[in-house]
Amino acid sequence: MDSLREGKSELVNTNKLVRNYKGATGLKTGSTSLALFNLSASATRDDLSLIAVIMKAPTSAVRFEDAKKILDYGFKNYSFKQFAKTEEVVGNIKVEKGIERNVNAVLSKNCGVLLKKGTENNVVQNIQLEENISAPVTKGQKVGSVTYALDGNVIQSIDIVADKDIKKESLMNVASYIYEKWFCLLRE
Repeated sequence: MDSLREGKSELVNTNKLVRNYKGATGLKTGSTSLALFNLSASATRDDLSLIAVIMKAPTSAVRFEDAKKILDYGFKNYSFKQFAKTEEVVGNIKVEKGIERNVNAVLSKNCGVLLKKGTENNVVQNIQLEENISAPVTKGQKVGSVTYALDGNVIQSIDIVADKDIKKESLMNVASYIYEKWFCLLRE
């Protein structure tokens, strides 16, 4: 319970798990004579977020106990495995005919999956990068991919992309690039 506007209004949460279940983040209770007692319960532990949905429980107490059992089962048997994060550098690629000679290869998005506990160390990572690319290169351009497999089955695949733009060599671009680098050195 909580009060608002100097006690003029009260908020009441009927989800008993919010106070009594480790990691509970909330959600929604409800009941009608036809639907009986219902609950959508959410909880987070160790980067794993779960939702348990209980419908047509005969009593309010049963819906909370059933939700606890489902959430406990999930936390006991599953985990979230973070493999890598967005913009993590996974390699470097040679750039031909560019005003810069290399570009970092980074992950295009976060990479992680839900796994049955005990299988986390059986995941195999396979990174495939282009050996070299030709300028111009644009930031976000696909330059490879990484796959994660469990027991030979791919469970996640992520694009690997260039982390910056690289212009193609031309007399004007090279002169501009040298001037910028030289000017930056002088300012330091």
